[in-house]
Amino acid sequence: MGALRDRIDRIAADDRMPWRQWRWAFGAVWLIFLVYPISSLIASDHSVGVKSLGLVFIGAFGLVYVAACILFMNNGPGVDVDTERSRWVFAGVLVALVLALFPILHEATFGLAGFLMAIISFIAPRRLQVAVIIALIVAAWVVPKVLGWSVDFGVVAIMAAIGMTMIAMRAVSERESARAEMHERQRELDAELAVVAERESVARDVHDILGHSLTVISVKTELAGRLVDRDPERAKAEIAEVNALTRAALAEVRTTVGRLRTPDLPSALASAGSALRAAGITADLPDPATVSTPNATLFAWVLRESVTNVVRHSGASSCEVTVTPETLVVRDDGQGSPLLTFGNGLRGLAERVDAAGGRLEVSSDSCGTVVTATMTEEN
Repeated sequence: MGALRDRIDRIAADDRMPWRQWRWAFGAVWLIFLVYPISSLIASDHSVGVKSLGLVFIGAFGLVYVAACILFMNNGPGVDVDTERSRWVFAGVLVALVLALFPILHEATFGLAGFLMAIISFIAPRRLQVAVIIALIVAAWVVPKVLGWSVDFGVVAIMAAIGMTMIAMRAVSERESARAEMHERQRELDAELAVVAERESVARDVHDILGHSLTVISVKTELAGRLVDRDPERAKAEIAEVNALTRAALAEVRTTVGRLRTPDLPSALASAGSALRAAGITADLPDPATVSTPNATLFAWVLRESVTNVVRHSGASSCEVTVTPETLVVRDDGQGSPLLTFGNGLRGLAERVDAAGGRLEVSSDSCGTVVTATMTEEN
């Protein structure tokens, strides 16, 4: 009984104690049916001592039944092993009290069968519950005949009604439990999907930042290597810009992962111009100071990825960027490449634009590539 005492202690320490919820009262209300065996006992011709003993047994039965309702009514079958064992202990005590009352109450003892049906509904699997309820109803009809007692049809009818009610309640309870479990699994799945979406979003951010910054750094370091002998001063300037880009990229990675800030369009335009010129590509860009759009943050991501692809893959000699409040267009005169249409960077960028309520269109052929971001809603 140590496990049972531990369970009682845990319940007593819980702010949501079953007796405070009053759910147990639904089971305890059936105690009114103890009137039938008590009245039968009082009306019998037993001695006062036997009647007193019978009242003690009936009182103990009622107390054990109420305790079982309080402790176990909040949980269905299939809980931990210690709790399951405790339930069967309670059921065993109730059955023992019923057997002790048989020599005293005779057929009136079946007035306690409804309580056994309720307890078995708390602790047993569905098939065992149905089997026990049917067995009790049959026993209420057969046992009195075998022992020569009178059959109380009212008791049999009440037992059948209680049994069917308990079976129906058990079915409804299991359906509700299954529905609750399904909702809980759905909530867990939604939480997992949210985590995955957040990870993908961070991955896109880091890809966009590092892809752009590392491309610019690569181009500038190659240029500095070619200029180191011919034009040392310009080579130093390029290396200084590489250092600045490296520090900026590191800061942006940190803030992006921490969700502290997002890129701004003027800085992205300035960085794009620097990257294009370092790659020997003529840049036709709007003045960062004159650009005004409610979609600046999103367009900054689009511009970064698009210019990175121009520098990496296009082989272009010129690149034009056009910005309006609702659209951003990046057009180059390169050879075009399937990578520009199907690469991971633009695929992730398309997801970002779609999530913001817009669409990303990419066309790439031998005449060049055009990336167009169009917003249908304000970002």
